[in-house]
Amino acid sequence: MTLQRGTSELLAAVPQALGGVTVRVLEEPPAAPAAAGGVQLVESLPDGCVVADVPADSAALVPLVRSLLDVVAAREQLEGDMLSVLTKFEVMQEQLFSYAEELPRISSGDELQIASGGAEACQRATKVRHVVYLSYLQGKNCCEVVSHHSFRDGPSGGALVLDPVLPVEGFLDEVVGGEGVVVRDVPAGARLGERGSLEHLARSQVLGVPVRYGVDVIGALVLVDKLPVDDRGDLAPRRFDHEEWQIASSYAAILGALLGARKSAELRKEMNMAEAIQRQILPNGPPQLAGFDVAATYAACGAVGGDYYDYVPLADGRQLVVVADVSGHNLASGMVMVGARAMLRTLASVYAEPQRVFEALAASMFADLSRTERFLTAAAVAVRPDDGCVDYVCAGHNDLLVYRAASDRVESVASDCTILGFLPAPDYPTRTIQLLPGDCLLLYTDGITEATDETDAMFGDDRLRSVFAQLATNPSARLIVDGIVQALDQFRRGRVGSDDVTAVVVRYHGKGRRR
Repeated sequence: MTLQRGTSELLAAVPQALGGVTVRVLEEPPAAPAAAGGVQLVESLPDGCVVADVPADSAALVPLVRSLLDVVAAREQLEGDMLSVLTKFEVMQEQLFSYAEELPRISSGDELQIASGGAEACQRATKVRHVVYLSYLQGKNCCEVVSHHSFRDGPSGGALVLDPVLPVEGFLDEVVGGEGVVVRDVPAGARLGERGSLEHLARSQVLGVPVRYGVDVIGALVLVDKLPVDDRGDLAPRRFDHEEWQIASSYAAILGALLGARKSAELRKEMNMAEAIQRQILPNGPPQLAGFDVAATYAACGAVGGDYYDYVPLADGRQLVVVADVSGHNLASGMVMVGARAMLRTLASVYAEPQRVFEALAASMFADLSRTERFLTAAAVAVRPDDGCVDYVCAGHNDLLVYRAASDRVESVASDCTILGFLPAPDYPTRTIQLLPGDCLLLYTDGITEATDETDAMFGDDRLRSVFAQLATNPSARLIVDGIVQALDQFRRGRVGSDDVTAVVVRYHGKGRRR
């Protein structure tokens, strides 16, 4: 066996300094005992042992020799540990250089190219028979095989073929549902799993790591069978050790960051497009109605909201001023709202009565709203130029607020009709409201009344009534709307709202009068 240079020099000096004491370095403990009357000391080393024979007439040296051997053993252990650490550091350094070289190549291209490049790089680094990257299909409890690299057969996958979509069960379930590396051994003379599964590829071992982006699992990286040293399959297979664990975990982290960022960027792009579409379908400005002044505000709490307002011509020439709110405030809610808008505009061109429009809308959207577990509230007023007599219809929406200039008071018109999507054929009776010059209507969504301050207190219905009463004396509908938004912002004190905010003010100036 080979000792460190300093250790060899120390042992060589022992016989010279301690006359009669002999020292030997052996790979196995000595078979022969010490000479008659002498003492034999044996100290284990990492790869063998050191033996010191102390003659009988030098028995007083035994404690000193024993101490020397202890020092030799401790030195060899320390040197071995340092060498092991240095070797591991060099391996880590090589891995870092490898990651730095591979990363630009892996990160370019689409999802398939990123997954394939990462799996291929991981296989080169670990020298295993198979590396597979699978994409986790959320909500379907299965994974899609995106990239499969095999040592002998290239990217196509080897003699045993994987099913393109694998159920999340058995070994794959442990990987996807786990927090770290999962390793399974193949029993002698047997195979793991069913044919077509990941573990069935393995001849000796299979290793899997979940691929995450943040806290979400987006895939799995699986390594199968560490190759023999000379790459000949007839030799006994090697087992996975800490190095393969570390490399697999590192590439799983790289793939998670790259693929997750790519998915996030694509989602942001889609959300930006959806936001632009939703903005485009909102009215460019208020309708020009003789005797009336109309203004509105809309603010989504996210990129895409579930609120909606519109000015829609009815079949009899009146203008339908409508406000609606889909449950939720995300992309799905926005999609439902776009569909509701298209349906509402189509029906308004056919029917002259607001209640007929709402009843037909409820019947048309009932199946879709029920299937998607969504519901829709809406309220609308039908306005004719220079006519203070307006028709009001509501589907489970917030109360309509009516400011009466003559009494300087705010009235509430309560909603007692069902929401859209709850019944297939509901009734929506029309209520007629007579406005006098100076009177105002306020249609709004619950994003205003349910807004909270830093103490989680709500803005509330009473506060909105009070604010509306103070602002409604303004001759401009725009000033009234802007005042409501300002009051809401002051109440929230900079807190971001958790719901969309929409408000429409309709102010009646009187026949033949313009603001």
